[in-house]
Amino acid sequence: MKNIFFFAAIFFAVTLFGQTKTFKGAWFDIKYPATFTAKGSLRSATADKGYESAFFESPDHTVEFYVFAPQWSGNPTDISLKSNEKVLSTDTQKTGTQISRWWTIVAKNGSYTRSYLEKKDNDQNTLLIFGIKYKNMSAYNKYKRNYLSF
Repeated sequence: MKNIFFFAAIFFAVTLFGQTKTFKGAWFDIKYPATFTAKGSLRSATADKGYESAFFESPDHTVEFYVFAPQWSGNPTDISLKSNEKVLSTDTQKTGTQISRWWTIVAKNGSYTRSYLEKKDNDQNTLLIFGIKYKNMSAYNKYKRNYLSF
């Protein structure tokens, strides 16, 4: 009987982490966990239809993934610092023409943390940002595997 529960748990975990849907933005397609809810955010500045960014919320509302992928460079105003937040840390690394920047923002009341990776290429005039917002480390750890495959 214990083996049945063990294999059922393994099957559930594989199913939970393995099933994806595809969100089609104006200039990108991205796979996200099938149990998450996708919502387009910033409308494309250069396409007739579609979004340059999107949020993907977990079913328990404890984690949210983010992507910003315009055709060229752009301004991700939907993740701008708010008055009830503060920047916790930043780091920048340059490799050739590409600049990678990481930053973490926390709510002043401690209710959530959000972290981003921005990849910008000045020669190609491109920008790509991935992010995660989470209510606590338990939620982050629960969905970390999903985020890393996002």
